[in-house]
Amino acid sequence: MLNETARLACFDTITGTQYTQRSFLTRAWDLDGNGNPDSGGVRRLEPHRKNYVLIHHVSSINATPSSPAPLHAVTTPYDYQHDELKFQFSVKSEVGNYRGIHFLNFQNFRLWAAYTQQSYWQLFNSTVSSPFRETNYEPELIGTFGLNNDRGWKMLNLGLAHQSNGRQNPDSRSWNRLYLQGGWEWDDVYVLGRGWWRLPESAAQDDNPDITKYIGVADMEAHWSPDSEDEVILLLRSNMNLGRPRGYFELNWSTPVHIAHLSRLSLQFSSGYGSSLIDYNYNQTAFGVGLTFREW
Repeated sequence: MLNETARLACFDTITGTQYTQRSFLTRAWDLDGNGNPDSGGVRRLEPHRKNYVLIHHVSSINATPSSPAPLHAVTTPYDYQHDELKFQFSVKSEVGNYRGIHFLNFQNFRLWAAYTQQSYWQLFNSTVSSPFRETNYEPELIGTFGLNNDRGWKMLNLGLAHQSNGRQNPDSRSWNRLYLQGGWEWDDVYVLGRGWWRLPESAAQDDNPDITKYIGVADMEAHWSPDSEDEVILLLRSNMNLGRPRGYFELNWSTPVHIAHLSRLSLQFSSGYGSSLIDYNYNQTAFGVGLTFREW
C-alpha cells in the first residue's frame, strides 16, 4: 500500500504537476496558488478545521448553565448524561484572490468564507428523547496574506468571526470578534497562533459579558505529523491574566484506519473552560474516541 508521499509522487509523474513539495499550510491556504478550482473557476469547498465524530465522556456535566447577563441562568437542572456524541463539520471556500501584491513582504492575498458547526448530542439519553445539549455555529470571513517562505513564518490571517448557539434565554450565548493569526511551519510541524479582540455589544444584547475572562483572548495550535500518517494536535487557549489565569487544553491523536481510506481513528482529551459556548464559564474534563475525516 502506498503512503501519502509515494502516492503524490505517482500523481506528479502521471500529471506532470509538482504537488509533493507543497507543505500542509501551503495546501490548506493555497499559498502558492496551485489549488484546483471547479469548472468555471469557482473554488470548491475545502476543509477548514477538523471534521470528526466522537463518543464523548464529560467528567462534570453543566446541568445549570448560567451567565451574569440578566435572565441567563438556568434554575431547574437539565437531565443530562455524561456520555454523548460530539461532532464537528467545518468548511471554507475562496471567494477572491490578489497575486503579486508585494506589500510588507507579503506576496499574495486570498479572501475566504468559512463555516464551522460543533454539536453535543445526548444520543444515549433516551430518558429525555436524546436532545442536542449544545450546537455552536461559527461563520467567518478570513483574509490570508501569504509569504514565499519555505520554512518559518508563512502566512497571516485577518479574520472576522461570529459564534452563537442559536438558543433563547436563559441558554442564549453569542459573541463577535476580530482576530489576527500567524502560521509557521518546519518540515512535519506547523503552528498557528491567534489573538483576538471582542467586538463590543450593548448590555441589553450581551449574552455573556465576561466571556473573555474564561474563553480568553488568544490560542495556539501545534500540529505534528512525524511519519505523514499519525498526527498529534495540541490546542492551548488562555485569558493571558497572570493574576487569575483561566484557559483550555486539548490534545488530539489520530492514525489512519482502512474505512475507504477516508477517516482516521482519533482520541481527544480536553480540560478547562469553554469547550462549547454554553460551557464558556464552566470547568470540565472530557475524553473522546471516534473518527476524524481526512482532508479531501
